[in-house]
Amino acid sequence: MTDYSITNSVSVETLKIGRTYFTPNGDFPSITTLLGKTSDNQVWLQKWRDRVGEEEADRISKEATDRGTLIHEYAEKYFNGEDIKPDLVHEKPDVREMTYNLIKAGDRGIDEVWAQEVALWSPSLKYAGRVDLVGLWKGIPTIVDFKTSKKKKNVKQIKDYYVQCAAYAYAHNELFDTDIKQIVILITVENTEPQIFTGNMLNYIPDLKYRINKYYELFRGN
Repeated sequence: MTDYSITNSVSVETLKIGRTYFTPNGDFPSITTLLGKTSDNQVWLQKWRDRVGEEEADRISKEATDRGTLIHEYAEKYFNGEDIKPDLVHEKPDVREMTYNLIKAGDRGIDEVWAQEVALWSPSLKYAGRVDLVGLWKGIPTIVDFKTSKKKKNVKQIKDYYVQCAAYAYAHNELFDTDIKQIVILITVENTEPQIFTGNMLNYIPDLKYRINKYYELFRGN
């Protein structure tokens, strides 16, 4: 069994440049911050904000983030063996439905939970992040990521999710001398069935390294 005690000393702060993890090997940007700042969607996102207005864009973003955080918390408790029904019954219908759907998707494959919400970092590639779940998916060591969405996604739309999970797998392998290759992305979607995407982290390491290099070229010295 992997000993995750090394992760207990990690702290995180939101600085001007974005979320930063303070690890035993240095201060590294959050992988989500890193991917966000190097995304091709930056132009599209700004156009959307311009179209709906900054105030409305902030409201929509906060609403989605708050709901996603809440659903993640319920999923973490459930897969930790806690009874979530007494609290979940008091939530809004969309939160209840999306939480149950996420759990249902997870129950299809999660055989064993090694860790949840632990900090991971790569001393060599200089990034960090917090993984949703590490464990066995249908008997195979896997990085499992939980996502929420208003609409169904296709593989092309979630490329950055794969890169994010590859980053977690790479960091886990580097820190703990494991050989995790499988990625599973569980997306709970509003008013419809959840989606399950699988992949091999090795397919996304070139993209990960490209984005890391791009980030440090853009923000070196900040």
